[in-house]
Amino acid sequence: MNLNIARQPLLWFAFLAGFAIPVSTAMQNISAGVLVLFAIFTPEIRQHIANALRQPLIQACLLMYSLFVLGVFWTDASINDALGMLLKMRAYLLAPLFFAVCTLAPVRQYLLTGFGLGAVITLVLSIGSGLSGTPIIQGAIGDYSVFRTHTYHSTFVSFLACGIAAYWMAGRLPKQWRWPAAITIALCIFDVFFMVKGRTAQVLLLLLLGLLVVLWQGRRGFFIALIAAAVMGPLLYLGSSSLRTGMSTVQSDVQSYDKGDIDTSVGLRLFFHKVAKDLIKEAPVLGHGTGSYKQNYLKNAGDSEVRRSFANPHNDYLWLGVELGIVGMLSLVLVLLATAKQAWNTISAERWLGLVLMCSYGISTLANSFFTDNITGLAYVLLACALLAGTSFQRKVSL
Repeated sequence: MNLNIARQPLLWFAFLAGFAIPVSTAMQNISAGVLVLFAIFTPEIRQHIANALRQPLIQACLLMYSLFVLGVFWTDASINDALGMLLKMRAYLLAPLFFAVCTLAPVRQYLLTGFGLGAVITLVLSIGSGLSGTPIIQGAIGDYSVFRTHTYHSTFVSFLACGIAAYWMAGRLPKQWRWPAAITIALCIFDVFFMVKGRTAQVLLLLLLGLLVVLWQGRRGFFIALIAAAVMGPLLYLGSSSLRTGMSTVQSDVQSYDKGDIDTSVGLRLFFHKVAKDLIKEAPVLGHGTGSYKQNYLKNAGDSEVRRSFANPHNDYLWLGVELGIVGMLSLVLVLLATAKQAWNTISAERWLGLVLMCSYGISTLANSFFTDNITGLAYVLLACALLAGTSFQRKVSL
């Protein structure tokens, strides 16, 4: 396939791959699959796969996936569950191809632009449905997420706010776009705190914006972030019933858990974590094998219908610990560290956003399964490649 001939279709599928992240799982999988085909069948892209394999992020992704492959040999799960897990984690196997495609500057631009547009549409629809009191698609009264459930929705809207702020701070936002940018950031904060549920995302958005200020201004930024937190924190807490309710629910759920009532939002997570830790103790080094979490969890879940309906520990460190032991947990940490290392060597806006992406996932996955989930796992690999591939090659590549 000649790159000149494939140029426009490649760019449009890159745009769709980014656009689909906050909008559509089917579109996300299809467009990402087409990008893989471009990487395989386009010689000008294929020649960069070898260079991609030398990148820390890609090596860490492949190492983690390789452990899942090896875990098939000692798993106590069915072959269907083991293969299902390998399929679920395919984004990490395909990471070199995504990275090679993203060495083309227009591909990176189109993918990130697509993500931004998809997130803006999601944001506008969420606020519109919230103000009208009319939930649409995934939404419900009091939780006006749209195309994704609130966990994904708030994560992607938060990353949109951080992305706009990062390019502004780096001086790469045209003057005529600054007012629209400021309004969009404000709407993102409003949406996460007032329109959509999600305690983790609410706290994390403030932390990530504060991190951006610190990365931008250093020591002075740290004090600016502290002052902003001191002002914004109480205002958001007093103004957002969603935040107040969420904090009150956490306290109530913990008290209920201590009294033996497990079937609450926080109580279930604490139960999942306890079961996962017990399972890790049974096979601490190499775990129970690929795809083994579900059946091992069900052995310990008891008779509660609510508890047995979940086969997800809501914590990826623990999930990998159950299936691949301490070695698996360390491989996930290595993915995060490799992202940080590679981000540190890029230019300012991409550097900051790479670190924000790493922190966002590294913290969020303490209470959610972001890396082992198809939607967010694929999103991480695509966004990381789009942000970090630009300065990873000495020879400039362009269309």
